[in-house]
Amino acid sequence: MSKKIYIGILLSVVISGLVLFAYSASLNKNIILHILNSVSFYEFIIAISLTILSFVIDGIKYFIVFKVLGQKISPIAAINSCFITGYFSAVTPFSIGGQPFQILYLNKKGVKSSYATQVVFLRLFEMIFLMFLIDLTYIFAFSKNVAGISKNLISLGLILTFLTSLIILLSIIFPKLISKIVLLTSKIPLINRFLQAEKIESWFHELDEVIKKIFREHKFLLFLDLIMMFFLLMFQSYVFFYALNIFAPLRIKFIEFFATVNIVNAVAFLVPTPGASGSFEFVFTNALAPFAAEKELIIKGVLFFRFLSYYLVIIIGTLILFLNLLKPQKTSPKK
Repeated sequence: MSKKIYIGILLSVVISGLVLFAYSASLNKNIILHILNSVSFYEFIIAISLTILSFVIDGIKYFIVFKVLGQKISPIAAINSCFITGYFSAVTPFSIGGQPFQILYLNKKGVKSSYATQVVFLRLFEMIFLMFLIDLTYIFAFSKNVAGISKNLISLGLILTFLTSLIILLSIIFPKLISKIVLLTSKIPLINRFLQAEKIESWFHELDEVIKKIFREHKFLLFLDLIMMFFLLMFQSYVFFYALNIFAPLRIKFIEFFATVNIVNAVAFLVPTPGASGSFEFVFTNALAPFAAEKELIIKGVLFFRFLSYYLVIIIGTLILFLNLLKPQKTSPKK
């Protein structure tokens, strides 16, 4: 791993550690000790197993899609790519590093970069577009029954998910337009040293052919992938729901919790810290506090889930990267 990755890991851990320290200071307690004392060994194992299972399900989803598209990749490599996504999302500002590094990893494991790019960004579009639809459902179905989320937060989440999904969709459908923008930047001095116009144009042309083929020949796959993504979002929300209920039985049904989490998610990652450290804890603690008897219990639950979705992913991601560095690299597709 490069020095930048090590710095990102260190910065992420330091910032998250400061957040934990701030919470502990505000409660005048050792919050970590209280969390560990509140979780039984059985609950701890179940929580970790559910978290890992969510990545396994996501990886199997990728494996199915790539197999249908004729791309050779093992189930283990597909699953590892999801941990790589979570890992680099955790150590980069705004959590934006996950997808580029996943594409690079998939390419090294045998998937053409054009296919890897389209599938990864289709997955990202599906996730954010579904979040937008869930936000709409919340407004019409739950907003009168569920307290705790301000109208401003709902509106912001709705706007962010809609605009983000629209931008991603346009970039997927019109890769040639993106190509023209990149080619324009390649004419700028200094940048043109790193970008080769002919290779860029050729790669985006292949990208355009891939997306046309996917939409033309694999419409059912797109529909199936969208359905799988919906159930994956539900499962990931359930992991959070389970972690919180260890500490504070929530006064909210899971389906309402699912809608709530997807709205807050759109806002929680706005702060430009690695893995949205700080904003995640603050936003979710305040958004979910009305659904529990005590705010302190929600703080414990949020921090415990943060361990599952953040520190655990960093640990597993580091292990995967380390093991890949030890293995001899196979020749991967150039495109």
